[in-house]
Amino acid sequence: MSILSLVVLLRPGEARHLATLGIHGCSFGGSLPGSSHSSAQKQFTIGELLLTDCSKTDGIMLAVLIVSDDRAFQTILRTVLQSGGFGNCTEAVNASEAVEKLKQLSPNLAVVDFSMPETNGLQLAQQLKAQEPALPIFMVTADYDVDIERKVLALGITAVFSKLDDVTTLVANARAVCGLA
Repeated sequence: MSILSLVVLLRPGEARHLATLGIHGCSFGGSLPGSSHSSAQKQFTIGELLLTDCSKTDGIMLAVLIVSDDRAFQTILRTVLQSGGFGNCTEAVNASEAVEKLKQLSPNLAVVDFSMPETNGLQLAQQLKAQEPALPIFMVTADYDVDIERKVLALGITAVFSKLDDVTTLVANARAVCGLA
């Protein structure tokens, strides 16, 4: 088994550790893992290797940033996400805390409450997207309606969920977005 640490350079002077992997039978230009033909050869690029190996590896701990001023909802969401394969769930109660934790955590997904004091979820999502344009963001709201959904999706938010619905739907979508489904 080879150990591979994947790091990506985000911008000059800023790198992000993606994963440390134990790879069986995989090397650059080597056989594809799980291939039924021993002669199957593929030249990997780093991006392909990440998608091929990281998204299918059970040992990777995906990180989720949960932003809500509702502590009870945070606890429920964290518990369900952790049982759904997201081992690293970090919570923030407001926008400034969320932006700081985004820098520290480099999450795979953010779940943002639409209704929060000071800065609402829509404004926060714009701030998060400005810092991490590729970050999938799920918006949750107790006041779900079509107008809110249109506004949110127009800003590049990945999905909108009602707090009143079963949160397992959110987790299933989170798994799909993060390559676990």
